[in-house]
Amino acid sequence: MAVVVMGVSGCGKTTFAKQLADAIGGAFIEADDYHSDASIEKMRSGCALDDDDREPWLRAVAAAADSAETPVVACSALKRSYRDILRAGTPTVFLHLDAPVDVVRARVRGRGGHFFSESLVASQFETLEPLEPDEHGVTLDATRSLPELLDTARSYLEGPSR
Repeated sequence: MAVVVMGVSGCGKTTFAKQLADAIGGAFIEADDYHSDASIEKMRSGCALDDDDREPWLRAVAAAADSAETPVVACSALKRSYRDILRAGTPTVFLHLDAPVDVVRARVRGRGGHFFSESLVASQFETLEPLEPDEHGVTLDATRSLPELLDTARSYLEGPSR
């Protein structure tokens, strides 16, 4: 089973997914590593990616997850159609890290050296389609402490239907 830690940029996906992968003996996959140079430059210049930009990226991330044992992927997965690509080959559970826009803006502003521009935060929230009831996953409050989030995620992943 693949675990995808999803949410808008700046919600804490990478930090959380790395620690979750360590906690469950999974293989951490950073979706940002699969962006094309053109997409990175587009975001760095303050332009949001569109579906055409994202499709090959999502397919590359899905292929990486399909080839890993117990993958834990940090990936925005903002739309259901994006999540459909990610779950096409491997049973997948989504952990949506949800945080208010002001928290996300502050986090994005505070991280140095990242290609994602603070000006793109609003577009992420506009694009976000929360998990639907028939999607395998749960929404977690990303303002909670990392140990609390990890405990909640592990309990969810170890639950009776997993």
